[in-house]
Amino acid sequence: MRLGIVIANAVAIAFCVAVCALIVALIGRFAFMGALLTGLVTLVIAYNVEIEDGSAIGSSWTPDLYASQQPKRPLTPEESAARLAERRERLAVLAIVKHCGAALVTVGALGFYFLQL
Repeated sequence: MRLGIVIANAVAIAFCVAVCALIVALIGRFAFMGALLTGLVTLVIAYNVEIEDGSAIGSSWTPDLYASQQPKRPLTPEESAARLAERRERLAVLAIVKHCGAALVTVGALGFYFLQL
């Protein structure tokens, strides 16, 4: 394995641990409201990733952004299949994330309703 890949993976794992620690602190501090907010943030991020679908989204000021993402030549069947497989994998992971976010929203909302109000 190359050193750059190892460093990139270590940074990604450290970031995930930091995000998990932040979520635990938020839930610990604000109880069920923290779970509700964490679930909502998770759902917003998951839906934004799904809407972007691996491409950059620009405004009317950047029309060349969309044009730069279009292939210069037609895709071969192998390239098309690879893109489709990558998209399916990304959507499968997003489905899991959306279910976790919905569960956090449900637990947070019901817990806040029954125990905090």
